[in-house]
Amino acid sequence: MSKALDNWNPPVLDKPDYYDTVKYIYKHIEFHISEDEAYTILNAFIEKWDGSAGQMIKEDELTAHVVQRLQNNFDVLLPSKKIKRVVELILGYLFTTGHFFQQEISNNGGR
Repeated sequence: MSKALDNWNPPVLDKPDYYDTVKYIYKHIEFHISEDEAYTILNAFIEKWDGSAGQMIKEDELTAHVVQRLQNNFDVLLPSKKIKRVVELILGYLFTTGHFFQQEISNNGGR
């Protein structure tokens, strides 16, 4: 979406980087969202991700939590389809930087 990010790739660090996650979202997203929306979705994701530490979590459960949390509180006024896409991109960032492995998140249909 942004030309400035065309040649940028997230660095592999010891732990995921909060700001690099949003850069990754903006590099790959197909529609416009504000920075505030991106960070709000990321914060809801982190809340569930950290709360599930040491447990198996299904991708659809994680996504459903983020969508429900944001829509119930009117934190983000995006359609659930767009929120789900942002969650997919957050997972893409984690996969790209080696912070989650395919077996850590199970998906009913697989990827």
